[in-house]
Amino acid sequence: MTSRFEFSVMMMMIWSVFLVLMISTATLQQSQAFGTTHHNLDLIDLEIIDIQTLFVNDTPGYYLDDADLLKVTVNVTNNNLDYFLVQDKMFRIWVMEPDILKSTPENEVLEMVDNYETSYDSELEVNYDDLPSDEMFEECDFTNDRVMVGHSKVFTLCYEILRIWQNEALILDGKKKYFLTMMDNDRATSCPNCKKIDLSDFKTNLETDDEIHPRWIQKIFDWHEQGIISQKEFQTFIDYLVSKKIISGKFSNDDSFGIPSSNNTLEEKNRQLKDHQTQLSKLNNNNLYVSHQKFYESKHLSDNFTGLVCKQQNNVVTLSGDYTNNNDDNAISYDSIFFKLLVFDSENVVATGISKIVDVASKEFRHFSVSAVHRNDLTHCLVLVDSKFPSASIDS
Repeated sequence: MTSRFEFSVMMMMIWSVFLVLMISTATLQQSQAFGTTHHNLDLIDLEIIDIQTLFVNDTPGYYLDDADLLKVTVNVTNNNLDYFLVQDKMFRIWVMEPDILKSTPENEVLEMVDNYETSYDSELEVNYDDLPSDEMFEECDFTNDRVMVGHSKVFTLCYEILRIWQNEALILDGKKKYFLTMMDNDRATSCPNCKKIDLSDFKTNLETDDEIHPRWIQKIFDWHEQGIISQKEFQTFIDYLVSKKIISGKFSNDDSFGIPSSNNTLEEKNRQLKDHQTQLSKLNNNNLYVSHQKFYESKHLSDNFTGLVCKQQNNVVTLSGDYTNNNDDNAISYDSIFFKLLVFDSENVVATGISKIVDVASKEFRHFSVSAVHRNDLTHCLVLVDSKFPSASIDS
């Protein structure tokens, strides 16, 4: 007969095994719930679409808060992972440079000297609240999207690269190496199973000879007919477009202002936006003081726009407001919606700007801003939808 003591010991052993099993199961469930599953990144393709660096100078004359905003646009393709959730914290920027003690002429050994996590528009706008415009932060959103098997998605990741130590500008092809590193989950701190891409190897392929002819030019007759612009404004606007070689000098109502045929593609619009944001970034770098703000009348072409405010600070004009993606016919979601800002001085268009919002659902209400460079006085601002690009597909 088993003694009472032996029975107690046996029950304690059984209870201990049961507790271990319960703790293991709970740990596994918690790991899955909080997205700490380690993905096999051999089944994921990562391709850089675009890289953009913008100088951010928050307080003129005080370099300790100067930074470079690094925007990396990547295409993520899921080849065969059953459930793959892309989160922005999976992406890091690793900064590495040669280890002079371990490197040889035949073999260069790199050591990590810095690393950066993603930054978001909400925190960047707070950190750099003295900037005349926060347009450059519009694409810096949270990322938490599922990529289905056989599908691809494009993401824009933003990193705040501080210059605090030696006020050193970001140079991607310099002595230091900058790697976009994709971890196998959003909590990983090491890299046994990750993907690294050297950003200095990325070469932009821009077609500088192609002209960009946005759709907003076609709307000039609508402005005139609706009384938004006068006959004189109409003519001076045409003269402005001709002087900038955006349209030809000979046109009629039947030939679409003499605009050559051109595909208004998403790639072209992103290229135009990139050039505009670079111009704004350089301008912020040259601002030596912060002046008071001036406010001007805002106009629009659609009831989708509400709450518009046009202001000028230093030599930047910014129009901000809200846009509702209302569609009269079908419920359409858009990958990107581009806005055009026209700045008027009396009856002349003296400056233009462009911006965009991304991942816009049907009926969605979104805040936006768009800026233009103009240092002199103005009379009013006009905003319109430049172009829309519907979402390619909607994952179920």
